[in-house]
Amino acid sequence: MTETIVQMTPMLVLGGLIAGWLAEACSRAWGYGFISDMVLGLAGSLIVGAFVWLVIWRDAGMTTMLLVGCTGAALAIIAQRGVWPSTRAAAQG
Repeated sequence: MTETIVQMTPMLVLGGLIAGWLAEACSRAWGYGFISDMVLGLAGSLIVGAFVWLVIWRDAGMTTMLLVGCTGAALAIIAQRGVWPSTRAAAQG
């Protein structure tokens, strides 16, 4: 079990950071900033990844956990932007 956690956690972290970076790169004009997107992506990735690993798949591969991490981070970023608009977006609209 420890070996699985050691292998899967870096994939979740990498997936969260990739999604946070993409969110900032795609929405630079109306985003929240690089650090905020990275932290939100990392948190979403770890939470969704832990849920998937504990509830659904115990033997998920590293590629699967990378995709789960990216998906979890993207969901967290999309949900946060839907609930709490940025000040830059509010000033433009």
